[in-house]
Amino acid sequence: MERRRVNRETLLKVARGRVLTTRDLARVLGVSPRNAAKTAFDLRARGFLKAVQRGVYAAVPLDVEPRGFHPDPFLAVHRALGERYVFSHFSALALLGAEQQVRNVIHVEARGVRPRRRTVGETSLRVHASPAHAWEGVTRRVRRGGATLLVTTPAQTLVDLAGLSGPEQDYEGTFEAFRSLLPRVDPVDLSRAARGVSNTAALARLGHFLARAVGDPPKLRGFEPVLSDLERAVARSSPKYLGTRPRAPSNRYDRRFRVVYPEVRRWSK
Repeated sequence: MERRRVNRETLLKVARGRVLTTRDLARVLGVSPRNAAKTAFDLRARGFLKAVQRGVYAAVPLDVEPRGFHPDPFLAVHRALGERYVFSHFSALALLGAEQQVRNVIHVEARGVRPRRRTVGETSLRVHASPAHAWEGVTRRVRRGGATLLVTTPAQTLVDLAGLSGPEQDYEGTFEAFRSLLPRVDPVDLSRAARGVSNTAALARLGHFLARAVGDPPKLRGFEPVLSDLERAVARSSPKYLGTRPRAPSNRYDRRFRVVYPEVRRWSK
């Protein structure tokens, strides 16, 4: 009986859902969740659905070869994890329109979780832990593929990116993020987000990227109080390497924020 109800019109409704849970599928089909799960198994076998994780499916467009289909990673993660998780870091950049590419690893953060790497279907995740006080005024909603996703604000995104260290740090990508997002950031919001950071190295990186993006003389006004606060916070810290290694020929030293960084010629002017 369930097979007879899944005609082309119904398949088009399923495809419009992009990524669906079993309950979503039950609503589209007009059946119970139990029967929807059985139908999902059948539709997977016929190439109309692709499993994301247990109880979550990506709808394969009717004009696409199932073997070559890859679901939208943001929609897949959103439906699999729910609103307990917020898109952050480089994933926030893409959702905020500041970076065109979608990176291979999706970044999310949540309260009360252990930082780790995991997968959702074929999507690799980097899960970050948020402080207990996080998310008060530092998230917003964006629309994507008919869904509403939670993402960190531009100010919080910049603070989060500066907090990345070691192999996760992308100097060029982070600097481009500062140049792209900073015109959309209120200095008060950035100062408030920075106050939630206790790691001196992260504050030094934030000050360095902020100073370079603001420029000298400053192209953006209002950030000097934030820079002064960050400078005082790192005044007694030891130099930190950012996106480079000791004795690299391209190394330059930011005396104000005590950061050793790589020279990038196309930004030197």
